Amino acid sequence: MKSKPRAPCKTSLSNASPDPLEGLPAVTLSGTDWRYGLRPAEAPGAPLLIAAHGSDRDVRGLLKGLDLGGAVSLLAPLFPAKIDEHDASDDYKFLIGGGTDYLHLMDCILADALGHLGEKPSCIWLFGFSGGAQFAQRYALFRAAELDGLILAAPGGVTLLREDVAWWPGLGGAEAATGAELDWEALAALPTALFVGSEDRAKGVVNRGPGTRFGSEQAGLAGETRIDKVHALRDSLTALGAPVTLTLIPGVGHTLAPCAEAASHVLRNWLDQQQASTVHTLNRSSK
Repeated sequence: MKSKPRAPCKTSLSNASPDPLEGLPAVTLSGTDWRYGLRPAEAPGAPLLIAAHGSDRDVRGLLKGLDLGGAVSLLAPLFPAKIDEHDASDDYKFLIGGGTDYLHLMDCILADALGHLGEKPSCIWLFGFSGGAQFAQRYALFRAAELDGLILAAPGGVTLLREDVAWWPGLGGAEAATGAELDWEALAALPTALFVGSEDRAKGVVNRGPGTRFGSEQAGLAGETRIDKVHALRDSLTALGAPVTLTLIPGVGHTLAPCAEAASHVLRNWLDQQQASTVHTLNRSSK
């Protein structure tokens, strides 16, 4: 019988050195030791961007690269590499690991952050880089209805929308594995932008074959490189009917800064569309 995932609780989270949140606007999730970065926008009710870090846990790089001049609130959860004596460095990428339910944890962090912001954001976007893109894609499979846009940059692994392939390379048994329901309808309507550097060509990025942690016989289904993987994910989302774009960033390898910069252009476009929609609605209501 599968053990029940651990809900957010007071537990011993490793104090990384240096602390990824040191000197940043950080919040501790009420009643727990889990922490996250939160930088409110200048205006109340502005869009909220959730930014998920990669294995390097470069929260500072996320807050810097996705700032948008204070036009959006930024929420950056920190998923520690070690919990108690457990190596949790990859757990968050797969939503369930080491007894922690990261899907539920992210829900709790989001709710807590919204409480701190005070006013409901006009929309919520989700960005992930590298390992964070793995987390973001899988979180969106179950929470697409809560999101207004998804940006995935250079994931080292993806989940294709195939029920004939077992979780995590596919969706077979995904609901049983996570205890959550897939949201096909919302996912098909979720604007999604995919990015990867044109030189991000390392093969066998992470060995997830049988016998390894989170290993699967289908781990290589989406291809060998990050470029292969985003193309396979694009095709999978397109087959579902989702509005998806894919951009190769010229001359870029596996680096956060240029991916964040490219994502910021998409975010500014979404921000312009959101503001234009708001003005249009106000103009109609004033007639």
